[in-house]
Amino acid sequence: MRAVLALFLVDSAHGLGMSKTTAVGLVGAYLSACYLTAMPGGWIADRLTGARKAALIGGVAILAGHVTLAFEAGAATVYAALVLIAIGTGLQKPNMTAMVGKLYADHSDQERDAAYSRFYASVNAGGLAATLLVGWLGLRFGWNVAFGAAVVAIAFSLVVFRFSGSLRGAADRPGRPLPRAEARTLAVRVLWSVLAVLVVGAVARATGALTLPHVLTAFAVLTVVVPAVCIGRLLRRKDLDERGRKGIRAYAGLFAAAVAFFCILDLAGSSVQLFAADHVDMMGLPVTWQAALNPVMTIAFAGVLAAVWRKVKVSAPAKFSAGLVLGGASFLLLALAATQATGGVHISLLWLVGLYVLLSTGELFLAPTGLSISHKLAPAGTGSQLAGVFFLAVAAGDAIGSQVATHLTGAALYLALGGFAVVAGLAMCAATPRLRVLTSA
Repeated sequence: MRAVLALFLVDSAHGLGMSKTTAVGLVGAYLSACYLTAMPGGWIADRLTGARKAALIGGVAILAGHVTLAFEAGAATVYAALVLIAIGTGLQKPNMTAMVGKLYADHSDQERDAAYSRFYASVNAGGLAATLLVGWLGLRFGWNVAFGAAVVAIAFSLVVFRFSGSLRGAADRPGRPLPRAEARTLAVRVLWSVLAVLVVGAVARATGALTLPHVLTAFAVLTVVVPAVCIGRLLRRKDLDERGRKGIRAYAGLFAAAVAFFCILDLAGSSVQLFAADHVDMMGLPVTWQAALNPVMTIAFAGVLAAVWRKVKVSAPAKFSAGLVLGGASFLLLALAATQATGGVHISLLWLVGLYVLLSTGELFLAPTGLSISHKLAPAGTGSQLAGVFFLAVAAGDAIGSQVATHLTGAALYLALGGFAVVAGLAMCAATPRLRVLTSA
């Protein structure tokens, strides 16, 4: 999806014909929503279904969204499909992650970090195959064919997951089942919330305020408010002792650092994709394949880092600091490349290779560590929820980064985000000794 969505949205002949800034904003909001829904997805697993069943339901929703895209009949169906995929992804991401944590619950921190690195590499292997195939099909045969191919692949993966014997015992029951009285109260609150959203939407439409840019801006604000509320509620839990509370406070600092990193990472699927289409000499390769460089680098380096983490003890805050600096450096490199791509000049593909070497290495330092530390610091019965909270950092980063990209473009955008990430990484480095104490076992 990331390989073709931005190109589909700006395609005036066979897509929606959006402006580039609007397309970048929508792709960012879509990617953000895929992670924002991870928190309720984790809660549903912890309180209602168990992680495995929630992940399976999420896969069905993703399948339905891609079926809708394959029969695309206008902007409304595209938005509906993106909503379905976002909901399904929110059910899958935290719960697949939580199952890895369950399988390695009795292992050391180093072994668990290594397991998450392997898990992360396997996810990227699937992303690589999808990027190469779907991107090529979209450019060669049309967007509907590309989305249809995704339907076949997702259906196959669902069958494999459903009948996988090794996962049947992993997180198959809710950690803290929801009492009936609490469920009824929650249902009423959800109903009132839905009605409130519908009323606000109707009023905004009647007054002409219901525009896509306004919706995307409001959504970006939501991605900041939601994690702040979630972390605040965790800190106020009555069953949380002082040690656990200090751990959650340290987690809040790591969360903020992750937001800065993810402001950069997922712009590769929108701003960088469109930059490559206009300014990079792809040497005869489909332009969608530039997105494949990220999973290629991730797969290449994941095994190496997993082996390193088994032998060398490096704290989570130190890994976060290194990841931020590497991610920021990648966009500073891209800012330099953008200054060379003026007046119709096409720059070498090697600029993007350099970008993804830095960005993917930074991702491997930060993202698997964030998943691992989420499992480690999670209060009892909230393993999937805290994994969901980490995914909210991705949601906030995606939304904020795409909003910045609607106001800044080219070298200015890459310089601003890259410079901010490097400064944040250096600040994290200074805070590492204190955070290391708070996150230690």
